[in-house]
Amino acid sequence: IKYNEVELNTMAKHRERNPFAEITLQQANEMKYRNDYANAIEIYDQVLEIDPQNARAFHSKGNAMDLLGRYEEAISCYESALTCDPNNAETLYNKGVTLCKIGRQSEGVECIEQGVSISFGNQ
Repeated sequence: IKYNEVELNTMAKHRERNPFAEITLQQANEMKYRNDYANAIEIYDQVLEIDPQNARAFHSKGNAMDLLGRYEEAISCYESALTCDPNNAETLYNKGVTLCKIGRQSEGVECIEQGVSISFGNQ
């Protein structure tokens, strides 16, 4: 099997995960799935204290912020996630949708298109 550089970097990141951060992240996700967004956000913050470069925690916290209507904070979380994992198609897409919700259509559509492009293997 041949992997490109982005796939290799992603695999390396996954191997270096902190087990406590992973367990805590799962707890936060469970809170989010129960629609307990405020508590989920607090737990995502705990994950980020343990692992400040955890793109998945930033991404999921952004989703929770978005669901609470805290769009600017959601965008900030997505941007932090993208700093850690710049080619995450789902984060780009979600950021774009949130940007559109606050009237920033041009910027939002650009993020959505970039996310879709990455998901189809175009970078």
